[in-house]
Amino acid sequence: MAEDSKPATFDVGAIMAFVAPGFLAFASLGYHSPLVKGWLSAAVDKEQSLVGASLFMFLASLAIGLVVSGVRALSIDRLLRCKWLGKYAVEQLSLDWAKLHHDDLPVLLTIRDNSYRYYQFYSNALVALVFATVARWYAQVPSLKFSVRAGIATVLLVLLLSARDSLKSYITYVKQLMTKPEVRTHE
Repeated sequence: MAEDSKPATFDVGAIMAFVAPGFLAFASLGYHSPLVKGWLSAAVDKEQSLVGASLFMFLASLAIGLVVSGVRALSIDRLLRCKWLGKYAVEQLSLDWAKLHHDDLPVLLTIRDNSYRYYQFYSNALVALVFATVARWYAQVPSLKFSVRAGIATVLLVLLLSARDSLKSYITYVKQLMTKPEVRTHE
């Protein structure tokens, strides 16, 4: 594979897909853990070094984001494929790697970055927001106003619909890539 077609080692899409939702879930742990609440306070404290609490919080957010992504894979991925959704269900993508020409790998990575990473973000954020809402509820924090609860419900719905659209786009683009007429010769 050519040097210029190697994926970048710093993947902004992965940070978007895992760290941001992970931070939401991590911050919601502050309702129940004085330690997490302390880390959050230390990260915004001007006296702390940027490397200290912020780096630790980043790593914790990444780790929790990967757990959130696992929960997403077991819940949202399956939910979107349910047959009872009828025409709104998203089909399963089965990628035959043997049919992928090595010159198409950069295109596949671009499709992943421009569609699937957004799916991961929307659906992981949905899971993290549900987790944060449940964590807040169990913390017995004073009840939110109806307008705030309605806003949260609206955001959850928007995240679910956005996730569905991004996943459908990803599947469509990958299928187009895999079924395009072969114009190059395999040597």
